[in-house]
Amino acid sequence: MGAGLKLLCRIQTELNNTSVSLAALGLLVSTLEYPEINVDDELASFTQLESVLSRRIQSNSSLLQKLNEISEYFFSELRFSGNVKNYYDHKNSFLNEVLNRRQGIPITLAIVYMEIASRLGIDVEGIGMPGHFLVRANDETETFYIDVFNNGTVLSKDECEKIFNDHISASITWDERYLLPVDDKYIVVRLLRNLKYIYLNEGKSKQAYRVIDLIVGLEPDNVFEIRDRGMIGFRIGHQKQSIEDLKRFLEKEPVGRSAVEASSVLELLERNYKKW
Repeated sequence: MGAGLKLLCRIQTELNNTSVSLAALGLLVSTLEYPEINVDDELASFTQLESVLSRRIQSNSSLLQKLNEISEYFFSELRFSGNVKNYYDHKNSFLNEVLNRRQGIPITLAIVYMEIASRLGIDVEGIGMPGHFLVRANDETETFYIDVFNNGTVLSKDECEKIFNDHISASITWDERYLLPVDDKYIVVRLLRNLKYIYLNEGKSKQAYRVIDLIVGLEPDNVFEIRDRGMIGFRIGHQKQSIEDLKRFLEKEPVGRSAVEASSVLELLERNYKKW
């Protein structure tokens, strides 16, 4: 079993775990770049953070008081922050680096925040708002949206909409469904997809291919990721797999600009493959 398939199996096993740990999932993604890290050792950091906060948070505290206590410790004392200056640094997508450098992007900071909050018994969920990942915290009477990229600011729905409009093209209109919670698999795939685009922008095709291969493993019917694996595979010499991928894509999406590009690459691959 290759390293990529082993990692996919480990991620799928964690996703199927009844007590799934978002932090463990994030750290498994980190092994793409840091294969030597020990996930259990890294998880010990969260145990320490939980221990400190459990002594500070009173059992009769309101939900907002608990969230403020977490944010005070997390952002003010430990100085975790959004990496505004180097937002597209690939290290922001790796949880071990986020813990070491105390900087990240919305989704990785959210994973850290949610792991701590859930260990403290707070009901938290990821909110996959386009352009800016958020956290939602709930109890029997209240719901709060938290912007972990901006020091744990608690937001109203209207403020969430404003952030959306600040980050997304005007051609895409606001929809309240953007504030619906997402599951753990969605979070992992979104983290991987961020990493895919970062690697492609850095010209790291081999690393991007490994990430896309994982995404396809988690979303086997996503023909657009299959297309991308075929196109990137063409660049780095995975001819046979690329032929299979592009054929599969064209079966599902036979028309359009992407289909024209895929057809051109497929024709070239098949012509050259016969020579090999």
